[in-house]
Amino acid sequence: MKSVIVLFSFLAFSIVAKTQKLPIDEKGNNLRDFYLGLNVESLWIAGHHINWETGEQDDPNAEKGIHTHCSAFVAAACKRLNIYILRPPDHGQVLLTNAQYDWLQKKEARDDGWKLITGENSYDNAQQFANRGYAVIAIYQNPDPKVPGHIGLVMPDELSKQKLDESGPLCIMAGTHNFNKITLRAGFKSHISSWPEHEILLYYNSNPPAF
Repeated sequence: MKSVIVLFSFLAFSIVAKTQKLPIDEKGNNLRDFYLGLNVESLWIAGHHINWETGEQDDPNAEKGIHTHCSAFVAAACKRLNIYILRPPDHGQVLLTNAQYDWLQKKEARDDGWKLITGENSYDNAQQFANRGYAVIAIYQNPDPKVPGHIGLVMPDELSKQKLDESGPLCIMAGTHNFNKITLRAGFKSHISSWPEHEILLYYNSNPPAF
């Protein structure tokens, strides 16, 4: 009887732990407001030639194409946070994500505060860092060097461990379509072959939060 009670208590605790939402502190709320203020759903629009820092169309006469601006959006957001990630003019906007992926694995990136988030709790840790006001990125490098990868920022949000296991942390990103809030799984679905995925890397910047 005692073993049954212990098992029931363990299961009840596991259910509560999985459904309990991650808290957001003041700096996390400020970071969320900052991200929403970037207005990514109206700027950094795919197919337009843009100013990478503002996301605004800068050449109305340029021929429209299929180019997306996920890497330019992340670079612009990080610059406003006074955090460096590879960006123009150090690299052009074309295939910038793949170059950022390589750059993040160099000593220069580590010196600029970027740390790889690893382990089986990486989704939880990524969301928790964002919820405490730290810049967190999710990045995928296309195996074909001539094809763009994808990158997004983790948006502070009160997700549960169950939701994180199901769909990963919440992201804000530009792409074929731009989103203020979309799960990692949905935002990268055209880039991954299965879930859970092992091709997307998560990094946080260890410099003190900007807020």
